[in-house]
Amino acid sequence: MSSKNTESRTQILAFDVYGTLLDTSAIASEIQKYAPEKANDVATTWRMYQLEYTWRLNSMGLYIPFNEVTRRSLLQATAEHGLTLSEEEVNSLNAAYRTLPAFPDAHAALKALQEYTGVEHVIFSNGTSDMITAALDASSLLPYAQTHVLIDTVALDPGATRKYKPAHEVYRALLRSVGKEAHPGDVWLVSGNPFDVTGARSCGMRALWVDRARKGWADHLLDGVKDTKATRVVHGLDELVQVVLAGGLELAA
Repeated sequence: MSSKNTESRTQILAFDVYGTLLDTSAIASEIQKYAPEKANDVATTWRMYQLEYTWRLNSMGLYIPFNEVTRRSLLQATAEHGLTLSEEEVNSLNAAYRTLPAFPDAHAALKALQEYTGVEHVIFSNGTSDMITAALDASSLLPYAQTHVLIDTVALDPGATRKYKPAHEVYRALLRSVGKEAHPGDVWLVSGNPFDVTGARSCGMRALWVDRARKGWADHLLDGVKDTKATRVVHGLDELVQVVLAGGLELAA
């Protein structure tokens, strides 16, 4: 129910990119050029280390831009699978991350949300500004995703080191960027990554988890400590649009 405290406030959907709008598993088609029998395994390992590297950097208080994190995690993935690539081949695969395809439902979903005046939406990603702009352009999503809140460009406190999701500083930077520090519950993270969902929820935001695999919630890290499960679960971005258009995202009190 609306009140004087909520009726004039705008809700914001903050879309994660990798694994939510763009299909990271599709990089396997590029890896097949060099290792047909190992492509899927290398792709999975690459993504695993890409995320692990960001978490390790967070814990050490260090920062390396995401494009370089992506390249270095590829090197570890190929080494573990016994795949030897030339520098040119490594650079080619790393560049392919800028042309990942969008999930089939992403284009229509962002277009519908752009035309709907009830909510605003922004892009919220670990990716560098050049990576994200290139990837959204290549996937034809850029016209419907003009506002970006990115780790490498958000304003930081003086002397602070940049961090990656799920560090609290990242979500607080998002809230500052969209003017919602006082009302974090007005911002809904949209992500297919459970670690991202728990990070947002632990900062007072709400979250829509895109469970494309329909396997259900399996993250138990903060059980009994804090409620960081997804506020709502959808199985695709088309379902998300249905929820939004039906008025299913109520403002927090």
